[in-house]
Order: sequence, then C-alpha cells, then structure tokens
Amino acid sequence: MDGRAIALAIPFFFLLIAIELLFDRARRKRGQEPVYRFADSIGSLSSGIGQQVLQVLAFSVVTVIMYGLVYERTAFLRFDEKSVLAWAAAFLLVDLAYFAYHWASHRVNFFWAMHVVHHSSEEYNLSTALRQSWFTNLTSWLFYVPLAVIGIPPLMFVLCITLNILYQFWIHTRLIGKLGAFEWVFNTPSHHRVHHGIDPQYIDKNYAGVFIIWDRLFGTFTPEGSEPSYGTVKPLASFNPFWANVEGFAALAAMSRQTSTFSDKLLVWVKPPEWRPADLGGPVVVPEVDRTTRQKYSVPQDPRIFGYIVGQFLIVAFVVFALLWFKSSLPTAVVLTAGGIVLAALGSWSGLLERKRWAIPLEIVRLLALVALSSAIATSFGWAIAISLGAAALLSLAALLTLPRAVSTVTA
Repeated sequence: MDGRAIALAIPFFFLLIAIELLFDRARRKRGQEPVYRFADSIGSLSSGIGQQVLQVLAFSVVTVIMYGLVYERTAFLRFDEKSVLAWAAAFLLVDLAYFAYHWASHRVNFFWAMHVVHHSSEEYNLSTALRQSWFTNLTSWLFYVPLAVIGIPPLMFVLCITLNILYQFWIHTRLIGKLGAFEWVFNTPSHHRVHHGIDPQYIDKNYAGVFIIWDRLFGTFTPEGSEPSYGTVKPLASFNPFWANVEGFAALAAMSRQTSTFSDKLLVWVKPPEWRPADLGGPVVVPEVDRTTRQKYSVPQDPRIFGYIVGQFLIVAFVVFALLWFKSSLPTAVVLTAGGIVLAALGSWSGLLERKRWAIPLEIVRLLALVALSSAIATSFGWAIAISLGAAALLSLAALLTLPRAVSTVTA
C-alpha cells in the first residue's frame, strides 16, 4: 500500500474510533455490552503500528518489487492509465485477487498463521480493522502477480490495493446494522461481522474485500443472523503483538514435532486449520459458543497505567506518521532507530498491560533512546520538533518513575 495514503488516513481512523467510543459509552449507560476494552484495543492498534513500521523498514518493498519485476518481464497487455474503464476493471480484478488471498489465508495453515493475527481480538470495533499481520506482505504478492501478467501497471495496482484496504476499515463495527440493497453487491459491517464470528455457522464465510459478489458466486456467503461471537476458536490470551504474530507458527511447529508420521509433519503446514493428524486426535470440530459463560482474556489493571499508555501512544503515532511520510528523505540510521523505538514501545505497552517484570526496564531504555533520537532528527525536522520530542520523552520518563504504586503492581 502507499505509505503516504496511510499516513493521511491515520487522523481519520482515530477520529472515527473516537466517534465509535462515544457511541460505545452511550451503549454502556443503557446497560448494553461494551464494544471496546482498553487493553484489547491497544493490542489491536499495536499490531497495526508494528505492521506499518515493518513495511517502512523492509516488507513493503517485497510486493512492489516482485509485482514490478513480473509486470516488466511477462505482461502481455498494458492497461491504459488514462482510461476510466481500465481503472474500473483493475479495481475489480484487484478485489478478486484479494478474495483469493483471503480465502487461502483461512484454508491453508501456513497463510492462516499470519492472518490469524487479524482475528485474534475478542472484540469487534474499528480498532480491530487496524489489527494486521506483520508478515503478510512476504507472501500476499503471490496472489497479485497474475494481475501483473495480465498487464495492470504497478502504479494502478498500488492505488487500487490501497483503496481496497482503506475501504475495509469502516466495515469493522458493531454499531451499523444491515444496509438493504447495498449489501447485495458490497461488503458491509453485517457481512464482515459474520466473517469474524467463531460460531460454527459463521466459520470461513464472507471473504470479500469490497464486493460481496465473489462470496455469492463461489458459495462462501452467509447472511448475519444472531450476533456473532468474535475472536479465534483457540483464544490468543495475550495483548502482546509480538506473540500474536508468531503464535500461529509456534503452534504449527509444535504440531509438526508431535506427530509421528513424516507426511503429516509436512501436511501440517498446508492443511486447513481444523485439520489434525490422526495420531493427534484427528479433525477439530468447532464448538458452539456459550455467550453467557464465555470468559474473555483480561488482566487486572491500574488506571494510571492506562493514562501513561495513552500519552505514549500519541507520541508514537506522531513518530509513525513521520516515518510513513518522510521515509524516503530520512537517513537510514534514523529510520532504523525510530522503527526500533516504536517496536520497543509496542512490547513495553503489552508488558505493562500484562504486568510483566521486564516492561519497566524496557520502557526506560526506550525513552532514553527516544531522547537520543530527538537530537539526531534536528537537521531533518528542525530544532523545535526535535526539542519537543526530547522533552516529551523526558517528561514521560519522569511520569513513569513517579508512579511507584502503579509500577509496583507490575510484578507478574
């Protein structure tokens, strides 16, 4: 996706999340089930931030380079970038390729191990839309290179896939009901809630990106009936975005080790998620979800930690915006250092939320590194921004160290 388009979209993402939070507060006052939980949303936003940072550092070039190479060497047509009809056809074909990628991400274990991150939140709200896998770009290009062969130019492809992904943000909400005739053609919140459901009747349905017509054509469409239960059949039970992005691979590796049949050790990686080797119990049957007894993952929290993380989130959001917008003009050392600081923030936040002993030392080191970075960016952004960032880091360090009770509870 285009980094600057994402950077420009970030304020709108946060504005819409804020609006949804206001509606959620009204729901709570009426005694309805909350849509947001702070720690869960921070876990989702952390996954999204980590994805964007890793794209800046390396991963975004994989799709672009591979697509460009295939286009230059094999394209047997050349879509006219000045033709409205060509753009419409390209957008439709990109959405079809997304459907194929999304289907494979649910039906092939290796791809599911990456995509499962997006489904691991036990809530369904606009922050869930930003809960993205860090490693998808390493493989998703395989599903898009046929478009290069057909002759969709790289620029046209990048713009179409960016619009495709941006469209999908608004469908991650429980606050919009069914939309009538619009739902016959387009993916909507109702359709996508089904996709995120872990109830047996909703598993592996509604893979659409923009157009629900693909699900209707290929027999994977199911309308929303009762309210879905969200998450994964086997809960992640963590707010840590690093663990969220490797847990699927760790589970497959463990299964591969445990099975005694050599062929099954390989099949583990390409079979559907419900498959299990015979010597490990055979296929898994998706159980019914009892909403009255279901316990979502949570850890007792100190509200002061919430306030601290919100402050740090605003600082990190600014750094990520700068990385996305200025990455081509920043020195490599600054980009790598800033990326590392952001990733460390995601780790320390999850550690604070889960009361891990290592969270406080990691956060102290991160803030000191942020002070050092602020002096390094003065020539690129000016001393005013550099001093402001450094001062924010020092004030954050002071705030962290002057919360002895909140910090002392972080012991597990």
